[in-house]
Parts: sequence; structure tokens; C-alpha cells
Amino acid sequence: MDGSSVLLVFVLIIGVALGVNIWLTIIAKREYETVTSLSLPRLHALVDDTFGKLLWEEIDGPGELNFRRRSVTGRGATISIAFETAPDNKIAVGAWMSAWTSRYGLVVSSGWWMSKKIIRKIDQAV
Repeated sequence: MDGSSVLLVFVLIIGVALGVNIWLTIIAKREYETVTSLSLPRLHALVDDTFGKLLWEEIDGPGELNFRRRSVTGRGATISIAFETAPDNKIAVGAWMSAWTSRYGLVVSSGWWMSKKIIRKIDQAV
């Protein structure tokens, strides 16, 4: 390989890595929602079981329940969960990453995937 081929491969690798990080940042900032017939106490218990006490700490925040990922660097994401009673006696649940650390506009906080995971667990519990 000559110098220009090595440079091209290097630029392609950097481009792919940047593209993946941008895509993950878009996914991390997405809000997930569901509507369920589970009771509010059952939902609270399900959320508490999903967020282990070892890696997550409950904190104050914009949601009814808020959990921040513990990390050595202190850059863990905060996942917030809100509950709203719908007219048909069901409960609408929203989960989103309400706080995070970013570098160059890209999310670098760990734990951002939990907003999607909690909604999936609620849907499966019905």
C-alpha cells in the first residue's frame, strides 16, 4: 500500500466512526412512549426492578422517576420516566434521557439505552 491508500483507509475509518456516533446520538436523544393497562404501583415496581441500585441512583429530575447512571467519570446519563393517566383508564408512559454529557455535540454518557429498554419491558409485562 502506498501513502495515499493508507490515508484513504484512515479517512474512511474516521468517517464511519463519526457516522455511527452521530446515529447513536440521535437514537439516544429520542423519547420513547407506550400506553399500558398496568397499575401505577406495578409500573413503579417494574421501573425500580429494571434500574439496579448498583449501577443507577435515583435522583430529582423532570420526570416522576429519574435515575442517573453511576460512573467513575460522573458522566452517566439521566433517564426520566413520566406517567400520565389516559381517559380510558390506561397509563401513558414516557421515557427519555433528560441529562447527558456531550463532547463535540455527541453523547458520551453511558446508560442512554435504558429509556428504550424500560418501555420494551413495560410492553412485555402486559
